[in-house]
Amino acid sequence: MKKLLNIRSLIGIILIVVALLPPLGKPQNDTILLDINKPSDQVIEIVKPISDLITDPTDRAKLAIFNQEFANRVISYDTDIQKLNDVYALAGSNFFKDTLVNKYEKLDSSLVDLVKKICTDDNHILTQEEKNQLSSHFMGLAWSLIQKR
Repeated sequence: MKKLLNIRSLIGIILIVVALLPPLGKPQNDTILLDINKPSDQVIEIVKPISDLITDPTDRAKLAIFNQEFANRVISYDTDIQKLNDVYALAGSNFFKDTLVNKYEKLDSSLVDLVKKICTDDNHILTQEEKNQLSSHFMGLAWSLIQKR
């Protein structure tokens, strides 16, 4: 009877140890991975100063997701520059709520300048070439934001 009690104790200890061990195999990773190709050096040079403004890793990740989605969608927009700015600002306001308000000096003006570099100040219907360049630059910004600092 004493030997049977020892086997039960031993089995109980083994089960407890196994339950406390980390799972074997591929570890679970909750990190969101964005599949973004590296942009051209010219695009990186333009967007890196904007990316460098964002210091919080969570904000960098959220902005990367937001800008990747914008870059994917802007190609199909049939709009003018003013409406494009309105869409970006409204979508950003809905996505980020107030989490970025007054947090990063010059972020808003830097984003406006990025659009102006491609489309100028004059309000006009965006050409397909402008939409492609906007997509490329905002995708480049998303790529830059997810790079390790």
